[in-house]
Amino acid sequence: MQPRHPRLAAEHRAATEADLASALTVHLGEERAREQSSELVEQFEHAVAAGSISGFVHDLAMRLLLWEGRGVPPEARDTALGVLARWPWVRDPIPDGPTVPLEAQLQHEIGQREKFAALLTVSRAVVNTLDLKTILSTIAKQIRATSNRSLWLDSGDCFQGAPVFNMFKGEAEFRALSLAGLDAAVIGNHEFDLGSTNLFEQMDSWAQFPLLAANYIFEDPANPDQRGLRDEVQPYTVFDVEGIKVGVIGMGNWSSMTGIFEGGNSLGLRPIDDREAVEKYVRLLRPTVDLIVVVSHLGLDEDEGLTAQDVDDPNEALPLEGVDLILGGHLHIVTNPPKLIPNDQKGHNTIVVHSGAFAKYVGRLDVVVHVGADNGNPDQRSRITAFSYKNIPVDAKVPDDPEVADLLWPYSVAINRDIDLDGVFAFVDSKDTKVVRTDASGGDSQLGNLVARAMQTRAGVEAELALTNSLGIRADFETGPLTVEQMFNVFPFENSITVMYLSGSEVQETLDFVARKSAERGCRTQAQVAGVWFDMVCRGDCPDPDPSDRYVPTACAKNIYLGENCRGGNPDGPIDPARCRPVVPTGLYRVAVNDYIAKGGSGFEVLKRNTSKQDTGVSLRDALMVYLRQVNTCAPNVVDFTDPQPMDRTVHERWGDIACLDGKIEPHDGRIRPVFESGSVR
Repeated sequence: MQPRHPRLAAEHRAATEADLASALTVHLGEERAREQSSELVEQFEHAVAAGSISGFVHDLAMRLLLWEGRGVPPEARDTALGVLARWPWVRDPIPDGPTVPLEAQLQHEIGQREKFAALLTVSRAVVNTLDLKTILSTIAKQIRATSNRSLWLDSGDCFQGAPVFNMFKGEAEFRALSLAGLDAAVIGNHEFDLGSTNLFEQMDSWAQFPLLAANYIFEDPANPDQRGLRDEVQPYTVFDVEGIKVGVIGMGNWSSMTGIFEGGNSLGLRPIDDREAVEKYVRLLRPTVDLIVVVSHLGLDEDEGLTAQDVDDPNEALPLEGVDLILGGHLHIVTNPPKLIPNDQKGHNTIVVHSGAFAKYVGRLDVVVHVGADNGNPDQRSRITAFSYKNIPVDAKVPDDPEVADLLWPYSVAINRDIDLDGVFAFVDSKDTKVVRTDASGGDSQLGNLVARAMQTRAGVEAELALTNSLGIRADFETGPLTVEQMFNVFPFENSITVMYLSGSEVQETLDFVARKSAERGCRTQAQVAGVWFDMVCRGDCPDPDPSDRYVPTACAKNIYLGENCRGGNPDGPIDPARCRPVVPTGLYRVAVNDYIAKGGSGFEVLKRNTSKQDTGVSLRDALMVYLRQVNTCAPNVVDFTDPQPMDRTVHERWGDIACLDGKIEPHDGRIRPVFESGSVR
């Protein structure tokens, strides 16, 4: 039945919102009253558009329950009901509609075994500073204070990415998160960066929350009495959250772990098929819990940086029947609003939430749960009947948690004693343009070019060409002063330069592999280079090395040349053979790569099997800092536009004799040019 006033919500929105805000201000304060009023009226508009009194009443009941769960006092709810009861559409009943007063209908709906809970998810790959951990704790405590029921679940990668991990190997992270009150976390791939033994030792000593992975089987130790990860890692855990039983299943990453295994880090585990793992533990838990939540770190490293619309989210391919909610990580995406994935033939959905990466946000998901009579019966089990989601920024506006700050203070002192994190070594001389790690073209980037050039020209390396994986460069150079701490953000991994000799055929094979990987990721290059130029054909006519198999390659590297400025200053132009020399299949070339891909990480099999490689021990971080000091010293008159003092001090006056970077130093120049052949459309 359509409402008799289908345009009423639009006509009365402003007046209704103002009435609600005015009535609620005394209970909530002006700012929060406006926010809550806007949410409530928006909910009404959706209900009116649906043309259903029952839907209207149910949605309103769920919204009021969400209010109550967020700590809104009952008096505010009663005030809102009073305002809404005067709304013309409510006063003027629809023919054949219910005649029970609004308040009575709401009390009936709210009494139908509905309960509220808040779930916090920190979807982050690497927390870069100690400060972020203290802010995370503050936000978590603020949310818990406004909810009768709450769970804080983390989607993995507690480790890596900062000097604190390099120095203390995970101790500080686990201690801080334990004190902050984290309830559970899935194991991320970076938890294994220092090996399984280190992960076990840190978990065993410091973690006061369960770490989960249902899709791993850990090997038995040589000594049967020896404890290890098999004794610490759980496939699932169950929480009784003030009467709501929540089963939490962890799904660890395996696609990225393959690269780590090939990189020389034997993990002592093997994977279980993801679908089989989910089905097994859903069958086990479903009859005994109200909700099943999967906390997931599934996905490909190469998907990092894609948008939520572009990424291929493996969580959506899991068997979802019986799964109420997935809190995802690893992909570095934000899903706001959350995705709804159908999980059966009866119109039920699984909610999928990703809250970004690098602890930029804490995702708050408020849910209303209808507690069913029999959780073993799909028709009578508990279900989420309403939810709201908000990404809360983790920034300097949020105060530190003093307890966690006190805990982390000794670590901070030790780090600053050994490393001058605030030391400035270079200056990005642009107010508007930072030095980026990914270029809009999908080809080489300025920061990638700088890194590869620093590897190629390092004293003792002096290679003809250099290559590094794009994902080893984790952040941009922001405008203004560049500190040592920012350099750790760019290079969180302790990678070093490895030198080897490759034949021309091996160079071709390596760059063909780069092209194939890049083609799978929207033709965004998965490597950064120096000294070599090529067309990265992501779709086109490519040589077939094995015509006898069914695979026909459509991605490859073409027109591979060595030298500088091979395109004559036009990034989209052809290579000029007069400027550079072609790579010859029978030639032998000195190549610089990072030690991770030299060992086969990220699938670089050609580099893995090479027997001439030598690890120089020179870190990429140090090589880049030395290179930047050599390329371009700031002129005496360059003003530091970030200076807080109103005296226009120069860079030299503030920071001394340091390098200046602008868009002219190793810019995007087409050394890697994405190409689509045969009239294909990108």
